[in-house]
Amino acid sequence: MGGVLTTGFNTWVLFKALALVILGAYLVFAFVIIRQVKLMISTLHLGFETPAKFLSYIHLVFALFVFFAALIIL
Repeated sequence: MGGVLTTGFNTWVLFKALALVILGAYLVFAFVIIRQVKLMISTLHLGFETPAKFLSYIHLVFALFVFFAALIIL
């Protein structure tokens, strides 16, 4: 006698796909942060433009790394 979830569908595939979709959305968010920092720098001149730009690019690199690591691992 089989249980209800023995239809041959692997639920882990669904979780992995959902994780990749969420990380993809976070990657888009990282690109939006880059654009927002550029707009902020062009509008306001407060003296910390270079560190803000550097941190936004580091954030983008980290988001890319996490997405591709998850793509390989999952």
